[in-house]
Amino acid sequence: MVTPVRRQYLDIKNSYPDALVLFRLGDFYEAFDDDAKVASRELDITLTSRSMGKGLRVPLAGVPAHSLDNYLFRLIKKGHKVAICEQVSDPVTSKGLVDREVVRVVTPGTVVEESLLDQSVNNYLAAVVVRGGEAGLAYVDITTSEFATSQIPVDDLALELDRLGASEVLVPEGHTLPSSVFVSLVTPFAEEHFRPVDAQIALQEHFGVATLEAYGCGGMPLATGAAGAIVAYIRKTQK
Repeated sequence: MVTPVRRQYLDIKNSYPDALVLFRLGDFYEAFDDDAKVASRELDITLTSRSMGKGLRVPLAGVPAHSLDNYLFRLIKKGHKVAICEQVSDPVTSKGLVDREVVRVVTPGTVVEESLLDQSVNNYLAAVVVRGGEAGLAYVDITTSEFATSQIPVDDLALELDRLGASEVLVPEGHTLPSSVFVSLVTPFAEEHFRPVDAQIALQEHFGVATLEAYGCGGMPLATGAAGAIVAYIRKTQK
């Protein structure tokens, strides 16, 4: 029998399996299970354990809430995605378990806080979709609103990504980048977001337009797919 807070944590973690969940408990953000081991190793903090049910102790590693940005910076620089789970009801007035939910997913390519960024360089989030000998490549720097997309020969992809130095590159789930491409972090994202039709709708909603012709996307379905995936990913990570 596990504790109510353990059940609550597991429900949240199941919704964010590819992120390191930092779970707010009072004045600390706690990581549990394998996430705790990762946090302990990457942040050089103590790995302990906590009783969360009869005969059940789970690994635990925590950081003070007031120092969160310092630890986030270190995790993001090492390529981790972090889901911030907050207390969203008042512990004083709550009856029983405090309500908690993920309020932000921080990834290397979607960081906006100045304290988490190197101000001397752009922080690009890129997306790539490859079909045959062509590739759709889109990239954005959320902090400056620079947003571009193109459709290029796949042989030019490695050079373009190297030039960008993207912090994070989105690819359709089940797909991989060509062996010639080396990037710091590859994030699989639902393939539907890369489909030209779905991507076009997402882009038209994002820019508030009826057509993408003015943006030069006509006749470039892979470029449209990559750009639409970026818009969908940002929506998902920044609630």
